[in-house]
Amino acid sequence: MSQGVPPRRPLGPRSMGSSHSVPTIPPKVPLNTSLPRAPDPTYSPIWTVPSQGPSNPPRTSVESSRPVNPRYSQITSSSRSSLSHDGFDDNPYRSQTPNGVHQAKEVKSSSADLPHSTTIEPQKLLEYMRKYNILLIDVRFRDQYDSGHIYASSILCIEPVALKENVSAEELEERLVVSPEHEQSLFERRNEYDMVVYYDQGTASVSYLAGSPVGTTAPHLRALYDTLYEFNAYKPLKDGRPPALLLGGLDAWIDLVGQQSLATSSTAAVMGSLQAKRPVRRPGRPLGRVPTIVSANSSLEVRKRRLREYKPLNPQELTEWMEKSKTEEIDPGTYVEEEALTEEPEGAEEPPVSPFVHTYEDFLRRFPEPHAIQQSMVTPHVRPAGTPAPNYAAPVPVAPSRPPPAVPRPSYSGVSDGRQIQPTLERQNSATKTALYTPSSMLNRLKLPRTGLTNFGVTCYMNSTLQCLNATVVLSKFFIDNRFRYYVQKNWKGSQGVMPGLFANLIRSLWKNDVEVIMPTSFRNFCGRLNQEWAIDRQQDAKEFFDFVVDCLHEDLNINWQRTPLRPLTFEEEMQRERMPVPKVSKIEWDRYCHREESFISSLFAGQHASRLRCTTCKRTSTTYEAFYSISVEIPPSGTGDIYQCLRSYCQEEMLSGDEVWKCPYCKCERVATKQIIITRAPQILVVHFKRFSASKTQTARKIHTPIDFPLHGLRMDDFVFSAYNQGQTNGLPHDPIAATVPPFTYDAYGVLRHIGSSMGSGHYISLVRDAQRQCWRRFDDERVTDFNPRDLRSKDRLQNEQAYIVFYERVPAK
Repeated sequence: MSQGVPPRRPLGPRSMGSSHSVPTIPPKVPLNTSLPRAPDPTYSPIWTVPSQGPSNPPRTSVESSRPVNPRYSQITSSSRSSLSHDGFDDNPYRSQTPNGVHQAKEVKSSSADLPHSTTIEPQKLLEYMRKYNILLIDVRFRDQYDSGHIYASSILCIEPVALKENVSAEELEERLVVSPEHEQSLFERRNEYDMVVYYDQGTASVSYLAGSPVGTTAPHLRALYDTLYEFNAYKPLKDGRPPALLLGGLDAWIDLVGQQSLATSSTAAVMGSLQAKRPVRRPGRPLGRVPTIVSANSSLEVRKRRLREYKPLNPQELTEWMEKSKTEEIDPGTYVEEEALTEEPEGAEEPPVSPFVHTYEDFLRRFPEPHAIQQSMVTPHVRPAGTPAPNYAAPVPVAPSRPPPAVPRPSYSGVSDGRQIQPTLERQNSATKTALYTPSSMLNRLKLPRTGLTNFGVTCYMNSTLQCLNATVVLSKFFIDNRFRYYVQKNWKGSQGVMPGLFANLIRSLWKNDVEVIMPTSFRNFCGRLNQEWAIDRQQDAKEFFDFVVDCLHEDLNINWQRTPLRPLTFEEEMQRERMPVPKVSKIEWDRYCHREESFISSLFAGQHASRLRCTTCKRTSTTYEAFYSISVEIPPSGTGDIYQCLRSYCQEEMLSGDEVWKCPYCKCERVATKQIIITRAPQILVVHFKRFSASKTQTARKIHTPIDFPLHGLRMDDFVFSAYNQGQTNGLPHDPIAATVPPFTYDAYGVLRHIGSSMGSGHYISLVRDAQRQCWRRFDDERVTDFNPRDLRSKDRLQNEQAYIVFYERVPAK
């Protein structure tokens, strides 16, 4: 055996050597207090209901933290009797880590004293570990972790290969299913710790946090930081405190406390034995997912399917997509009204063709920006805290125009018949976002277009959804008249303006109304870039595509995205809220939501609902307020039904028992409870989704063919929206007839999306939308477009039949 000097920073405790050449082991730093205990599983208002997309409320069931699995005792099998009075094992060469060991209860300091910093020095970490509940995350490979890691009561290992760019905390939680169960439990309770600290072997700087994740110096560490801080919506870290990097990593920790203070473990061997016992997953089913759509009141836990894959565009991609978006712009100034359309006379001269400008950069060199006049408008629009919400209907400052380019832009990508090339839209600075039209302009006299969309083979789900969004006239005008450009954000979590630009091109091309069919190639390809599901040639769910589009547009137009997250409420604050009137709490919670989420999209589609849990023993309640972009309601499995019946079922109180028992924060134990959904804010655009596809743990999705009756005019939501005026709690509030909390809540339908067929995978989608100016309805079946009057339809062809899947309503102001 070699008697050479061991490395200065071994991965684990040194082996005992007998040579005199071996340096003396440095003394341990004296510790006069025990290590912190692992936190008790406590109630967190953030996690009373499972994860789900913001556009598909309500939550499905109540979750509780998973207790530490008793099988972990095989890892921590050594006796506690070897611990000394200061909490450390007298033997510095311990062979196990103290995960899961609960020491005597002690009084902890207030976590409010902890700094909101992205880094922490080893000496400070040692000090905080005596006072606070700290969760440590070792970001190294499992064999390195087992060889030696920081000795702490709450520590887990997340290997670099498990950390991918912009993965949500919920997805990472699912990926850790292959980790030891005690580590899974620690990560599930990440929001209960006073502070989360992560480290690797020796990283001494957080320079990787600067700018976009693309090209960062430490992608796995940046990925972990973003996962815990940016994409941890359902269990945000305590007090909104970001995770902190241990400066210098394990090397710096060894320099402080000595290598003999590291702990070793055998988690890799335990993982191997546990994985051998786990059942093998069926091929084709993603990890942690249940089959497709389930009932809103089902006992199944439904993990949110990510609407977008957070993979920011690299600079080259961004430039290429921006060039494509500019190339395909349609000038709405050339729109003509239907009555004025005339055939082009024969022999008309074609516009001269000039040399082509090959790149976006060439274009900028040829037509430089007017700097001096537009300096006040060169930064993205961000609303300061405390200022009124923006008036999206108001025109924005007009920027100086520039000469048209030397060559007319080509027509929109994929137009099936030869659309005449039009003069280009005058280019504007990316920050000016000029409104081109006033309310009295020709835009308000345009009629809903009759242009169809080409089916790529399996894109009827996309075409039908886009036609319903296009029939949302207030939304289409926002993109046609260029107001959207004023609100585009350089948000690295979005597409930095590409998605709104391509969507505007598509909407303008439809409203151009000079061809029968267009092929939205660029828009479809970019959707596939943001989420590869939409690039796959197979049938998809139109509701999921709707969620995806509005989510992407909202993110790129979100004027508050740069604000610091608000800290979660404490349990005491939660209890205080329960004693306050619902309308008052609703307003407070809506302001908290808008603190980081505010856009033209949310001003149209976002409403608010409250999920209230009530303990049947102590009768106390716990209420969680959330925004929604659509309402998914259950329908009767057979017979007939109507939308009011579905809404009553959506809002009725239901019993939670069996697997859904709730750990009451007042009783401090699991109790049978009830759950009720309360709508507290009514959106301007109400999207109602009939849940025609149900699933179970053992069966794939099946379609429910029950016909649902719903009014095309005058849907009354007053009985389902909790209003201060309905409850007599106005306290002198002004009566605004279009406010989101002031009745009457009356809606007219303008779009119905149908699903034809017996299953989601083999059916077909079409859309039927209302053309208010022509006083008719229009059926869009991909390329085929026909007008009709609902009153002239046969009974079996009514809009309210067994095929209705999503209904789009617009709120009607009180008369």
